[in-house]
Amino acid sequence: MNRLKVSSILFLIFIGAPSVQCIYKIWLPNANFGNPINWDKNRPPCGDDIVVIPEESPSIYIQINTTLQQIVLPKNGEMIFGPGSAIAFTNEPDHSAECLSSGSEITFNLSYPYGWLDYSNWCASDTETGSCNSAALLDSEKIPCQTDDVVFPKYNSYYVNVESGLTLSINTLKITGTAYTTTGFSEFLNTSDGKMMFPIPPSTGSRSSVLIARQKCTDPTGCACGNDGQQILKSVCRYKNPFCSRIRCKQPIRPSGSCCEICGAILSIQYGTGFNFADLRDGLQRRFLDDNDKYKDVQYIVSKMSDGHVQIVLSDVSGDLSIKAGKQMKSDLDNDNSGRFIYAIRSVSMETSSGLNPTHGAQTSRLAMSGGEIAGIVVGLLIVLLISIFLGTLFYRRKTRGPDDIAFKMFDRISFKPSFHKPRLEVPPSFSYRFGGSSVTPETVGAQSQGFDNPMYGNNPLSNEKPLDLEMMPTSLQLPEVEEQPSYDNGLGFDNPLYENVQESAMFSDPTDVDVKVEVDDSLGTDLGSKLNL
Repeated sequence: MNRLKVSSILFLIFIGAPSVQCIYKIWLPNANFGNPINWDKNRPPCGDDIVVIPEESPSIYIQINTTLQQIVLPKNGEMIFGPGSAIAFTNEPDHSAECLSSGSEITFNLSYPYGWLDYSNWCASDTETGSCNSAALLDSEKIPCQTDDVVFPKYNSYYVNVESGLTLSINTLKITGTAYTTTGFSEFLNTSDGKMMFPIPPSTGSRSSVLIARQKCTDPTGCACGNDGQQILKSVCRYKNPFCSRIRCKQPIRPSGSCCEICGAILSIQYGTGFNFADLRDGLQRRFLDDNDKYKDVQYIVSKMSDGHVQIVLSDVSGDLSIKAGKQMKSDLDNDNSGRFIYAIRSVSMETSSGLNPTHGAQTSRLAMSGGEIAGIVVGLLIVLLISIFLGTLFYRRKTRGPDDIAFKMFDRISFKPSFHKPRLEVPPSFSYRFGGSSVTPETVGAQSQGFDNPMYGNNPLSNEKPLDLEMMPTSLQLPEVEEQPSYDNGLGFDNPLYENVQESAMFSDPTDVDVKVEVDDSLGTDLGSKLNL
């Protein structure tokens, strides 16, 4: 059922100031009607638009007076009217400058909740209603810590994903002016308003638990944020990693509680009795960073970590200025450990980025390469060089080879077609041969066509064409200069010289009517036998 709800205004006074300064974490995104990013046209509805609110939309807070042509509501949804807000309906066109495309359909497109663990959805402030400050923080400290006061400002509606499987610890929680305890917030999540504002993740069917301590940090040595553990930090880095800055040093370092590597220095401090976190943080900043133009671009973060040590992070674009400042701070802390006892330091160690890129600076955008990348480039160049030498040698030998260079003739015969052995005709060099055509003699062997005439048909039609296959030539034809070879052809076919008597007859003649006449060619000699003429 569609329902419109007018929100009540609650004014609560939050009393109390912590002995150790804590931070307010203020939620930024909202599900308001007048927020341009909540609409598919990147503008709020104009005076004669048709407004469509899809199913599964969050509660929409209306904080403006506006007119519409029509509004299409979901079967189950909620719109909360703020004080003094109203909606009227009209068909008159809207002629305002930002509504040139008015009179069309516009859809509320906030279909996915914003992540609690997404650092870009929060800002740190010194007061509940103050503006966001620009203090440098670790990535684990950019979302609500166990010492922070969490505020969802009044006169807004929200759509928040608290994910699942995690335990989120904060100091206080206030939503649109109402403060909650752990039990109170758990009960709110089971209401219809709570389910619309903090929907249950469909993939898991359960939300993360939110513990509200309502206990301020009173430890003078500092209070850890508590988000530097593996489980929560991994979820935070899922949002942060795609936006890590490019690194310009060859071997960067990663501080605890950070998703990205940095160029600079990390100091790890173990303290003793009488240590005061605020004194260390403010004292080092005044002594080495304030009013020092040389270090104006150095980012300075001091944090109490979950394992009890204090971490100081110094970073800049190249890291060289941070390393210098870090060495000066370490020297000062070492003197304190030796007997000065200003900060009550027991030990301090320093880790720095190394292998500064000689091309770092504002004019270069190249990233530092690791040893593995350099080795890969060298190997690739060697492979390319070897291939170039091989191809160059092959090309050179191919151009300078002789006609009998069999080693490179093989490349001329490379084919992707299946290869078959062709029959070779071995003919004794002392005999000429002919198949239905003229006789091949030593004098005509170079000019004679290598085709074979079919005795059933006329002359070979390819007799004047280029030889098709040189393999049909005799393999060892030694042509004497003067010797005249005998012919065994009678004009009808090829005489077999291996038999002494050859009977030739017409194809369909009667064998009994054959006249046999024997002639002996004295020029052949006794070794060649006799020739039969039929």
